[in-house]
Amino acid sequence: MVSIIVPVYNVTSYIEACIKSVMRQTYDGLMECIVVDDCGTDDSMAIVERLIAEYTGPVEFNILHHTHNRGLSAARNTGVDAAKGDYLLFLDSDDELSNDCIDKLARPVRNNPQIEIDD
Repeated sequence: MVSIIVPVYNVTSYIEACIKSVMRQTYDGLMECIVVDDCGTDDSMAIVERLIAEYTGPVEFNILHHTHNRGLSAARNTGVDAAKGDYLLFLDSDDELSNDCIDKLARPVRNNPQIEIDD
């Protein structure tokens, strides 16, 4: 499983494109997207919640809420603590993934079962 961690703080102009880029992934393995609400003051999280409510694809979405703004590093750490994936990808909420990003990143591991990852 691949876990994509997206910290969200005041990114209204970008968050829809970011989340939709996760939804468009062509990777056929298990994926989850952990969205961490870092208590912004705009409607970023309302956009995220609407998109996830309308989504019916294979990516499992999970929203985590901080009780107050803790910053980017803390939001990423919150996502790491909740992640179920064998591999983690940090995606900033003002960035987008190409449709085949996770597929390309996972391909070397899938094609070479001898690759060992230290815990």
